[in-house]
Parts: sequence; structure tokens; C-alpha cells
Amino acid sequence: MILVAGGGACTLGISAYLARLHALASALITSVYEIRTKADADREIAAWRKRFGKDFWAESDHPGGDHNYDAQIVNLTLARLHVVQPTGVTVGITMRDGQLWAVAVIESTGWYPVASVWVQEWFDEKIPKRIRVRGHGRYGAWVEFPASLPEEQRKKAFAFNTKCLVSPRICKTQEEILPGISQLESATTPD
Repeated sequence: MILVAGGGACTLGISAYLARLHALASALITSVYEIRTKADADREIAAWRKRFGKDFWAESDHPGGDHNYDAQIVNLTLARLHVVQPTGVTVGITMRDGQLWAVAVIESTGWYPVASVWVQEWFDEKIPKRIRVRGHGRYGAWVEFPASLPEEQRKKAFAFNTKCLVSPRICKTQEEILPGISQLESATTPD
């Protein structure tokens, strides 16, 4: 009887933890999606820091004047217990010369086969006004587009499947990580 109760409590705890991971990853992606200006970026960085502490964002400086804020939500604790497949969602916000330069969302699965999708939105006026998808292979893709992209296309580009974080079955393809990426590809024009 005690074992059954303990097993039930453990299952309930794991389920609650998985639901929290899924909700956090979805909220973080939504947060990045809502960034349109430097003020938006500053607000979102501050909100996540307030919620999870100053170390939530890893800050770094790079040649050329880029200042990055990166955050990650991963499921490694439960992946080590073989409850789920290792998966992580990473977001990045890049400032250049005090201005918003780019935002990125990356979702990657761990063990083989490794699958990954990187979506980057540029706030530079010189970026061509179209979606580009690189790495059309089965396991990885990089999607980039300007901030001036129509809202419907932006929404599709940020429609990550965060259930990959909490699924016992690994997401093996870029289409499983970013459903609809094939429609983004059809909108792509050659360089």
C-alpha cells in the first residue's frame, strides 16, 4: 500500500514538473515573440529576471559590439531518469550599439537522432523582406526573417512544439519541432 501511494505521488510530481516545464518554455517563446522594440526586450528581460533571479539570463559581449542575453529551459533532470528525451529551448536577445538587433529561439532534441530548429528575427532594415530557410535536411533547419514580416508569417515561424520537452518519444525531425516549417519553406525565395 505504501509503495502504491509512493509511486502515485512520484508520478503526480513528475507530471506536475513536466506541465511546468512545458508552460515555462511556451511562455518564454511567447515572450520573445512579443518583442518588437528595445523597450519590449528590456521589459521581458526584467520580468524573467524578477521571476527567476538575475542568473536566468546569461549575458555576453561579442566582437562587433553585440551584447547577448541567453536563457534556456531544458528537461535534463527527467531525461537522465529516462522519463523523457533530452530537449532544450534556448532563447537569445541581441543588442548592438544599444539597439535591438535580433531575437532567436532554438529548440533541440538530444540523443540521436539530434534534431534542431533555429528561428532568428532580425531588426535590421537591410535584411531582405522574406523568410529564408536553410538546412532543409530532416534533422535541422535555420529560419531567418526581418521584423517587418507580416504577422501571420511571424506567428508560424514562432509556433514551436514545446511538447517535445515533455514527451517520452523524441521529436526526430524539424517538422515535429516546428510544425508548418514546410509552409515557411514554400514561401522562401532563393538568395
